[in-house]
Formats: sequence, C-alpha cells, structure tokens
Amino acid sequence: MNLFQSVVLLLSLLLLLFNFNQGFTDSSASENDFKLYKNKNNSIELMYPSDWTYVEFKDKISVNDLFIIISFISPLESSLDTFQEYFTIKSKILDPGDSFTNHVNLYLEKLKDAITNIKISNIEDNSTRNKFIQYSFSPPQSGLIINKDEYIFLKNSTNVFHIEFTSNGDDYKNFKPLINKIMSHFRIT
Repeated sequence: MNLFQSVVLLLSLLLLLFNFNQGFTDSSASENDFKLYKNKNNSIELMYPSDWTYVEFKDKISVNDLFIIISFISPLESSLDTFQEYFTIKSKILDPGDSFTNHVNLYLEKLKDAITNIKISNIEDNSTRNKFIQYSFSPPQSGLIINKDEYIFLKNSTNVFHIEFTSNGDDYKNFKPLINKIMSHFRIT
C-alpha cells in the first residue's frame, strides 16, 4: 500500500468514525426531546414532544361518532402566541357489516356537514387499511385558518383509529415536520 492509499484509508476511517459519533449524538439528542406514550388498553404507542402535555379521556366522549382517547397539546411559545397546536387520537368500533371505506366516506360527509366552510385539499387512499385527509377551515368571524392533517387506520376488521393534527394557517409549514416525526413513531400494536 502506498502513502496515498494509506492517507485515503485513514481519512475514510476518520470520516466514518465522525459520522458514526455524529449520528449517535443526534439520535440521543432527539430522543431527549421526545417521550414515549403507550396506551395498552387501545394498543397504541407513539413518541411526542417532551414539552407537550396530554389529557387522556377515560370517559366515553364522542366527536363525529368517534371516541376521544387522548389529546396532546403544545406549549405557548410566547405571551403573543394565541394558538396551541395539538393532536388527538380517536377510535371507533365499526358496526357489523360496515366497511372501512364506507366509514371514511361517511366521516367525510360528517365533516362537510359539521364545518360550513371546509376546504378539503387532499385525500389519499394509501391502502385498504390506511387513509389520509388534509383539510382547512376558518371559524366564523375569527380570521384564523385552521389546518388539519388526519390519518385514519384500520387496526383489525372492526377497530378504526383517527389521528388528527391541528395547527393554525401561519404555523402549518413549521408544524408539518413534527407531524411527520410523530407519525414515523406511531404504532398500533
């Protein structure tokens, strides 16, 4: 091995070592920024930002025929912050003979009936067990635009989960990477 090959090999090893340590440091730092949430009763687990709070709903509170399991709420960023981003997990047991596709279609109709100025910007039929809806609306006389990303999962033939992320119009682009990170760790067990 000549001197040039030795230097290239040494630099390659140093670069590999640096990248390994850098990746390890980044991974442990990101884990410190998130906490693990497990709900064994509903067979779900996810990572959520460590500075967020959550409220579990033990009583059967229903919204659009879905029972709320838990809501995670962001902290206020400053005294001028007027909107706290949040995400909520809801579930439902499908009626006998009802299909997942029918559930999603009925849910879309309920959204359109419940929200007068809804704008559905995206519907993705990712698989027979996974759907995605993206929509926005403006509450009357508020001037605020609310954005929602909603992931719908079929756990088994009867159990449906909805994960609904909510942000205001101004913060949506900043909130979307966090949504992606949370969803990358979401599991139905």
